Amino acid sequence: MRTIGRGTSLWPVVRNLWFHRQLRRYLIQGLFLGALALFLAIAVANVHGNLVRQGMTYGWDFLSRPTGWKLSTSVLEQGLRDPYWWTILMGVLNTLVLGLICIALASVLGCAIGLMRLSASVMLRSVSTVYVDLLRNIPVIMQIFFWYEVCKHAPAERQALSLGGAFFLSNRGFYLPAIETQLGYGVLFAGLALFALTVFYAVRRGKWVYPLLFIVVSAALCFVWPGGLIRLQVPMLQGFGFRGGYRVPIEFLVLMVAISIYSSAYIAEIIRGALLAVDKGQTEAGHALGLGRATIFWRIRFPLAMRNALPPLSNQYLITMKVTSLGAAIGYADLFSVTSSSINHAGQTIELLAIMMGAYLAINYVMASLMGLLNDRLALKRNASSPRSDATQARRSWFGLRSSRPKLQSP
Repeated sequence: MRTIGRGTSLWPVVRNLWFHRQLRRYLIQGLFLGALALFLAIAVANVHGNLVRQGMTYGWDFLSRPTGWKLSTSVLEQGLRDPYWWTILMGVLNTLVLGLICIALASVLGCAIGLMRLSASVMLRSVSTVYVDLLRNIPVIMQIFFWYEVCKHAPAERQALSLGGAFFLSNRGFYLPAIETQLGYGVLFAGLALFALTVFYAVRRGKWVYPLLFIVVSAALCFVWPGGLIRLQVPMLQGFGFRGGYRVPIEFLVLMVAISIYSSAYIAEIIRGALLAVDKGQTEAGHALGLGRATIFWRIRFPLAMRNALPPLSNQYLITMKVTSLGAAIGYADLFSVTSSSINHAGQTIELLAIMMGAYLAINYVMASLMGLLNDRLALKRNASSPRSDATQARRSWFGLRSSRPKLQSP
């Protein structure tokens, strides 16, 4: 039997194959993927063996069984006889609604605080600095419990705080007027979709008269016209509670306030750093053209700062969405809380954990992809003849792809 060594004829062939850059790169990647696949196969086999020894069943049939318990908060209707898949979906919607609202509020508040930190007023700078330093250094779970205790000690419903006679705050939640449709939510969703298309057309064309005209016509048809399809239902105090309107649960209100102000402190620093990173030559060019300070800020400095702030903002938005899982500490029915309750009732631990991780992965991956597209849209465009970025060249080198640029040839 021939062996491979330095004295045989096979050694030069093996040596040439190993020192071939392209082949060696693919070989190393193939070995890594093979080792990873072997590790996963051993882990799956180990889990399967443990489940069999303990007499536990696994599968996805439990998703069609009724849960037998009701969520404390749900965007859509959820009852005792609804299956597990619908209950988990309500947890996903609760997480999405809370996360998106917190992102919007934190962005607005963070921009305001960031601008205050660059203000010429000493008082505004001092207040914003204390705000940022205080909230960034206190754990968010402690802030959630603080606001939860504050809201629990709010007045009862019969002594609820009234805001304009249409909004009421009590220890059971925040009551606000609700939109009532005679033909169901389909009419409302269709109107919102049509309004979104109108806004999209206005953004592309730069003509904002169309959304304003749409709002005026819709208000005339729905509210002014006798027997309109949409009516505004104001909450009214009857007996020991409110009837009508829409109630924002106290848990949702606490999480919205705590997470929004916590994330706004980080967003404020991102905005401040992005504004300071704008080249002074840009503003000096605006002054040379005779532009005012407000015009220079909103047309030159702020757009350039947003290009710098978008990558760290994307990271902060992902963190904000994941922080919503702390709602389980005060009983909010988010994805984490619903999955934990489902594990206690159904006993399908592996399947439900896989669903929860897959849902969080999908939500954050979609958000990261959208923010990446927005970043590419707002990024400064390079010339076609300009060299690729270092990240692009590294990515192509990792996957073993050759550059398509023609090589410079010496004369």
